[in-house]
Amino acid sequence: MDTQYIQMRVICLLCFWTMGLAMDLRCNDMYEKDGRCCGLCPPGTFLKKHCTAQAETDCGDCPAGSYSEFSDRLENCQPCLKCQHVYTRACNLTANANCSCDSGFLCSDYVCSKCEKEKKCHKGEEMKRTGSREYTWKCVPCPNNTYSDTEQGHCKPLTQCGTHGLVVIFAGNKTHNSKCGIHALGNKEDGASIWNIGFFFFAITFLVFNTLACIRKIRHKSKANIHGCPLSKEESGGQLIQQAETKDNASKNLLSMASISTV
Repeated sequence: MDTQYIQMRVICLLCFWTMGLAMDLRCNDMYEKDGRCCGLCPPGTFLKKHCTAQAETDCGDCPAGSYSEFSDRLENCQPCLKCQHVYTRACNLTANANCSCDSGFLCSDYVCSKCEKEKKCHKGEEMKRTGSREYTWKCVPCPNNTYSDTEQGHCKPLTQCGTHGLVVIFAGNKTHNSKCGIHALGNKEDGASIWNIGFFFFAITFLVFNTLACIRKIRHKSKANIHGCPLSKEESGGQLIQQAETKDNASKNLLSMASISTV
């Protein structure tokens, strides 16, 4: 029985809520009051009286130090924000004030209406905010695998040498970044490759020069053998006979010429 009674009450409430919603939808940009649609109060005003069959909605201007940003049916305007340090925008009837802090100070709430002196963090630390709508600042050590090498700095991730194909020379700490170097094995392999290439070209050059020198030496010896070899006895005798015959022929020619001249 109790369960059925609760169910009936829930159904009735849903019906009334649906009817109210339908009325609000029918009123569009107005609101429903006592079965009639009333006009909303514009920005910079608040609701003084609801509309009636004889009169429209009665709205009044927001008093000093308050504002209303949107058209609504609120019976009070919102209080203006009070800035501890600097007003970047003054409050007016339709907009709230904007605040900021002087140099050397940090905001300590979400609208910056309150300010807190900036703390001096050392190397290896950074400023961290605690809280949500209202908060404070404090210096905390850099998390693991991060560093801060300047005062008032922010923690930055350490360089991961391995991801760049390098070896770790200095692993880094809270105040210094890691230092990387070229891989030692890579250096030896590169050096060996250079030496191998150099030796190959040296061997080729040496072989070419030696081959050319041998060819020149062989040619020089061949020419020397041709011009400097002694003649055999047969060749020498033939040369002597040929020379003697040449002399006899010359003598005969001279005698013939002498006889002709005598005649």
